[in-house]
Amino acid sequence: MSLPLRLQLVDSFLGTQQGIHSVILPDMFSSGGSINVWIDRFARVKRILGYSAQGAAVTTNTGGSATRIRNYFPFRQTAGGTFVRQLMGTFDDATNEYELWYSTDEGVTWTFIVDFGSSSINSITDFAQFGDLLYITNGVTTPRVWSGTAIANAGATQLAAPTTAANGTGVLFGSYKVKIIPRVSDGTRKPGSVASTSLSLEGEAMDVTWVADADVTVVGYEEYRTTGTGDVFYFSNYIDGRLTITTTDNNEDLLILENRTLEEHGDAPPTTYIVVAHKQRMWWLNSDTYPQRGSYSDAGDPDSVWSENFVEFQDAETQGDLIVGAVGNFEGQLVVFEERSIWTVSGTGQIIGNVVDFNRTRTNAQTGAVSNRAIVRVPAGAAYSDSEGALQKTATVALAYMTPLGDIRLFDGDNDIIISHAMSELAASANYAQRRKTHTLHDNVRQEIAWMFAADANSEPSTAIVWNYRWGVMYEREWTFSAAAELESTSEASVLVGGSSSLTTGGITYQLWDTNTFSGTGFTAQWMTKTLYGLGENGKPIPSYQKRFRWADILFSTDFDVEITVEWLQGDAPNNADSVGSSTITPGTDVLASSDGDTILTSDGDEINLAMDTSQKRVRFADIDGRYLHDSGLRLRIGDSVSTGSWAMEAFTLAYQVLPGLARRRGAALNP
Repeated sequence: MSLPLRLQLVDSFLGTQQGIHSVILPDMFSSGGSINVWIDRFARVKRILGYSAQGAAVTTNTGGSATRIRNYFPFRQTAGGTFVRQLMGTFDDATNEYELWYSTDEGVTWTFIVDFGSSSINSITDFAQFGDLLYITNGVTTPRVWSGTAIANAGATQLAAPTTAANGTGVLFGSYKVKIIPRVSDGTRKPGSVASTSLSLEGEAMDVTWVADADVTVVGYEEYRTTGTGDVFYFSNYIDGRLTITTTDNNEDLLILENRTLEEHGDAPPTTYIVVAHKQRMWWLNSDTYPQRGSYSDAGDPDSVWSENFVEFQDAETQGDLIVGAVGNFEGQLVVFEERSIWTVSGTGQIIGNVVDFNRTRTNAQTGAVSNRAIVRVPAGAAYSDSEGALQKTATVALAYMTPLGDIRLFDGDNDIIISHAMSELAASANYAQRRKTHTLHDNVRQEIAWMFAADANSEPSTAIVWNYRWGVMYEREWTFSAAAELESTSEASVLVGGSSSLTTGGITYQLWDTNTFSGTGFTAQWMTKTLYGLGENGKPIPSYQKRFRWADILFSTDFDVEITVEWLQGDAPNNADSVGSSTITPGTDVLASSDGDTILTSDGDEINLAMDTSQKRVRFADIDGRYLHDSGLRLRIGDSVSTGSWAMEAFTLAYQVLPGLARRRGAALNP
């Protein structure tokens, strides 16, 4: 008695509505063994496009030495109704020069700005935009601010610190500091002076003296003073006239607590590794002296920071940790990532008495992130696979990040969950010593996030894990960029660029997804299926039954420059196992003809052959002796070898027979 042949259709979306009786390709996708492919919005498995050099390699302005690109930042100004788009880049020769440049043509040509010097080599620059100004820090040099045309040290010009002295009997008890604020004729306030040294008083008044401001538009001064037991400056006296430079303060502490608090401290920010904007303030985090401290600026004044306005992100269990990144305005909170913990800050910074209402909380996250560039915001509805392989979706906006433990996680504001189970081996290969070089590229158009990192013994990024959050799958990608960014141009909403990590190649910017090669070199793309068990009468997989796998009809979209190999493996075969058999698919061609059917010839009289849009082939799962694969399951490995062409997997139909009886349970791998 012949066994009935069962057919299982596996197809792509093929439009705006999923086929009712089919299984879509993402359901069959195995992250392990899949490389340099992606799943498009129609659920087709496709070979990725490559990248090409945008221009010549950038050499250092002050020495002409070869560089690698450490950072990108897309800077966008809109003041006056005019768009200014600049791609900022830092170029490092790893010897004695570390330079900031900008490009107005997506990295084709670059303009030199400044050399940060030999102390900055191998550092990772951080950027934060506030209005139309860009703030730049790397933990080594003084923070800078870029206006789009000029660069300067962050901070303002201040008056020197006023001097204070006791003056007879008064009402002041405690230790006091003073700042002087010049008032301009238009009613505005200039940045505050440097703070005076602390003066201890016991039942005395206080004389305050300062140097007159040279600005002739100044019409007077405001004196701001702390209470005897606090560090918040409150308005205490107004002094009329630019040349009047002394006053006596004998105002009780309880009286000034009802006055205005100082919002123009004027002090320059500390030299930190991280800078992030949050709720109209700039936060400066992680200095060599205070690696777990975050200093916040005055409201609306990002580089005006009072030294006592800070939050320490530590407790008894996190001593010795350090801040590696931060995300502002996440569900109304600032999220601060350390290597082993995640913290949140709520509140607005309003001062009540001598207390600022920023509330610091250590979350329930088990671990933190490897670097600031390894953290990315993902939208609600992002799909991922949980530890049991079930597809889940985020209910709200979340933060995705790579951890020092060698995995990728989602953070929802209080808890974290691992989402990289399917790529656990590759993620675990990340070189911990080079973790700070890990960075992401968020491709909003394709709904993908790529984490590029140094694997094994590599010192620069050598591979990438890409999460497609539309379909909830991950795959490996051979991207070795040391920096990457998504930016906009005058004609495109999304342009992806990557920067060379090799000093040999030099500081070249590449545009992604615009060619079929990696800058002229062919590459391999490969899709691996999960184990295919076939479907039972109820449409559920039937792994307990032995099958005879007969053939698959495979439909590709191809071009003429690609040759596709289809391999079949036993159901329990690992990703790198040798195949049981294979078949090669060469795209079909057709002769170019005119609209009336006449063949069009070249000038030499030769026919012109063009690749057909689609190629379809039946692949028989049989060896040269005609023996079919017998197993409970089957895996397919489909791809090309060092190709310069392109292909997309549209659909396939799997044909198999279910074998009855105990004698057909797993025994011999192949039977006639």
